[in-house]
Amino acid sequence: MDLQTNISYKKRIFWFFPVLFCFCLPFGSLLLSGMIVLWTLSSFLVVEKQQFLKGVKSPWFILLTGFLLLTAFSALFSLNGEEALFNIENKLSFILFPYLIFCFNWSPQILKKCVTSFVSGCFFACLFLIVRAFYFYLQGNPDSFFYNQFSYFVHPSSFSMYLILAVCLASIYYPQWFGAVKMYTYITYIYVALFCVTIFLNSSKIGLISAFICFPILIFYKWREKLNLKMGLALVAGIILLLFVSIKLFPGPFERFEAILHFSSANIDKTSSESTTVRYLIWEQCIEIIKNNFFFGVSVGDVTDVLVKAYQQNGMTGALEHRLNAHSQFFQTFVGLGFIGFVLLFGFTFFALIRAFVKKNIILSIFLIYIILNFSVESMLQRSDGTLFFVFFFCFFNREKIYEELA
Repeated sequence: MDLQTNISYKKRIFWFFPVLFCFCLPFGSLLLSGMIVLWTLSSFLVVEKQQFLKGVKSPWFILLTGFLLLTAFSALFSLNGEEALFNIENKLSFILFPYLIFCFNWSPQILKKCVTSFVSGCFFACLFLIVRAFYFYLQGNPDSFFYNQFSYFVHPSSFSMYLILAVCLASIYYPQWFGAVKMYTYITYIYVALFCVTIFLNSSKIGLISAFICFPILIFYKWREKLNLKMGLALVAGIILLLFVSIKLFPGPFERFEAILHFSSANIDKTSSESTTVRYLIWEQCIEIIKNNFFFGVSVGDVTDVLVKAYQQNGMTGALEHRLNAHSQFFQTFVGLGFIGFVLLFGFTFFALIRAFVKKNIILSIFLIYIILNFSVESMLQRSDGTLFFVFFFCFFNREKIYEELA
């Protein structure tokens, strides 16, 4: 085997893993961690010094790695060593993905394969979930199409995020890449329709809110040159009508919003475990904890223990029973890492969003809008399905000239 063939063989091994990772991500497989390890090991076969040095100087590499290092440093002062170790392990992707994405030259072909693999993975995951739900429904479980009982692989809010991104990717890029073949146009319609139905079945409140915010942005971007006042009014009327019909025919997912509509802080039940009420109660405790640990936090390993103690002292039996986390990544980070960690997390997400707006990167803009929405009401980075998704695609869409490479 000559030198050129050997190099090509090593590169094929290296590029096999990101494509496989993107396909498997919607399935929430335990194999993902092993896949990332193998991908990292294979990178040593093809790493190039010049590109590596360029990558580690990237501001995104520095910021994301800095967040991991701050987490690791905080873990040294944690009383709960097991939880501290989990936080470090869960956030290793904050250094691995920046290394794998910024320190190597990605060809447009590989980037496109990652996109199509992710969209295809979402499609097959949705098919599996719907077939599975039908099976359990026929077995006498009427809730098999609803929320946690439906979203088998990953948390419903996380899976809704995956599908919102898949809708955007398929809607924007598939017509460009496959528009010449009529069959692929119909496949794109099927993909988008299936993803929207599955978002609905996930019944995640933040997932549905994100969809109703992000999809109009996507529609406006797609048809901005054709839209006029008449078409705009017709589109708004169509969305309202669709929403009304959906509520009447399938009230289940929308019933989860009733607590928000009837919520009042004046008469609140501290024993409740209902998601809206318990979030309000938890965030009250988070604010009190932050006041006493403003700059450095309580350490990443002790956040849950400190919150549980607060639940006990304040009679929050609903939150105590489930040992709930902060249910907001911003609060979770502020309580654990203090002001410095909060500024770092808040800073690189909002700075990236502003940069995406300036550069008119529609995919990254929509991605970050619903990431920030999820960060506001979910401790997304406390679950591997949220961490892997966020860090991988944050790095992926922050590559220089990514918009041109995918065009």
